[in-house]
Amino acid sequence: MISGLDALREIENAANLARSREGDLDGALRSASDQLAQLRADRAALLRQLAQVRLDLIQREGLVKDLDTAERQALDLIAQARTALDQLTARQAQAQTARTTAEADRHARADEVTKLLAVLEELQKRVEPQVRGAAAWIAQKGALDGAEAVWAAADKKAGQAEADRKAKGMPYEADPLFSYLWKRSYGTSQYRAGHLVGYLDGKVAALIGFPGARANYAMLNEIPVRLRAHADRCRADLEAERGKLVAIEQDGLEQAGSGEIEGKLVAARSALSEADHRLGEADAAMKAIDAERGKLLVDGQTANYQQAIDVLSEAEGRQDLQGLYRAAARTRSGEDDALVAQIAKADAEAAGVERQVADLRGQAADLARRRTEIEEQRETFRRRGYDNPMGQFGNEQMIGNVIGGILQGVVQGAVLGQVLQGGYSRRAPQADSGFGGRGGFNFPTGQGDSAGPPGGWIDPGQPGGNWGPAPGSFGGDDSFKTGGTF
Repeated sequence: MISGLDALREIENAANLARSREGDLDGALRSASDQLAQLRADRAALLRQLAQVRLDLIQREGLVKDLDTAERQALDLIAQARTALDQLTARQAQAQTARTTAEADRHARADEVTKLLAVLEELQKRVEPQVRGAAAWIAQKGALDGAEAVWAAADKKAGQAEADRKAKGMPYEADPLFSYLWKRSYGTSQYRAGHLVGYLDGKVAALIGFPGARANYAMLNEIPVRLRAHADRCRADLEAERGKLVAIEQDGLEQAGSGEIEGKLVAARSALSEADHRLGEADAAMKAIDAERGKLLVDGQTANYQQAIDVLSEAEGRQDLQGLYRAAARTRSGEDDALVAQIAKADAEAAGVERQVADLRGQAADLARRRTEIEEQRETFRRRGYDNPMGQFGNEQMIGNVIGGILQGVVQGAVLGQVLQGGYSRRAPQADSGFGGRGGFNFPTGQGDSAGPPGGWIDPGQPGGNWGPAPGSFGGDDSFKTGGTF
């Protein structure tokens, strides 16, 4: 069994590990791309040497000049790509450092809130039997139970009357003549009609016995209204008695020192909310740089390196150079053969490095996708409030296995969400969650949740994030702070 905070840290560590591996891949990709460009430049240098050996002065000077120009242009393109990526890498490192700091601060603030809640819960556990054993509490609890019984009986009677009104009212409402006269308020001071219409309505009323039926239908409607009003008054009396009982419990908690703890808790939760906000800003900054990095690696850097290779290939691919290369290969000159062999070797090495670059790009894209899946689950984890102080997971080994599977690319990120949902539970409170008017730990919603602002937790086990009994159950409101809400 691990706490929600510990499970969150495990997910965060996996995301950070994936980012570290991405950095290693970026370095390897940058090195391989530089090596490929250098091999192309080396090939151009070998062709220059071959031209100097095989061609006359006029022809040689033109070819060498073209190759020199192409090499300088290619190296400039590579330098531009390298500079852009280095600058982005530096910004990414700064953003990651800022996020790591914000993440650590958020954990520290969450730990502080959790500790204070534990102290308050322990105080509640200690004070509860003392207060509930006192004569004043026992007497008031009796009054509350009596008021609750009266309200329950009144509510039941009102509900039965409402059901009877619906059933018994159907014959009246199904009669078109009765409904006509009822809607016109016939037989009451609100009835308005001319002499002829009034005469005809009177005939209809006499025909169907409307006066007696109207009185019965009016009474049928009035009884549920009066009984519901009585039930509402009983409910108000019940809440008043409940408030008196809560006041006794709150007084006991305050005398035991809950006020000082709750004051610290308010400050700690405010600090947690601020830390949540800073972490959200750091996450947003990281996402923006990730998008920029992905575009640069796929579009910008690739385009520059490819353009550099194209420039060299174009210069090397001139017909006279290709003819020179083929002619040199047919001769028995040792110097020619050595240059041709070196060019062939450079071509083979370049082909191998090209495959390596393509493989590294694929690995980088796949790792970025897996890291994104982990980060999405991390955000969902916090948004659902799984890291609240009462949250725990009994399937920690499965969580670790799934996270490892995502990093290895054999498990989809959505599986982690299913495992977390299936393993989450709430630990039992140390004391009655209703004692002192506290409906349990009522935390604010998690970052980015549509149900409320960032800053803290929600309880996944309760609608709307409330940590307490259902409305109307013993214990009063769902606030945690004595005498009010956070």
